Amino acid sequence: MRSILKKYSYLIYLTLGIVLLALSIMFMMLSVGYMERAMVATSLVSLLVAFTLLSSALYVLRLSSYVYSASREG
Repeated sequence: MRSILKKYSYLIYLTLGIVLLALSIMFMMLSVGYMERAMVATSLVSLLVAFTLLSSALYVLRLSSYVYSASREG
């Protein structure tokens, strides 16, 4: 059981990265919507959250590739 979990542990990171990426895109679209309604401060905060989520998603996806390569070597 443990070896199966170790073998497919990269899928957890991959799924988390894709979810964070989807949330980032959602917040970017919300930011554009706020900007259309002249809510500048809300738009900028939403965009800040979106770029933070994007950075997190890219980091988690990179971590997923490291875990995948480590599981294939050993």
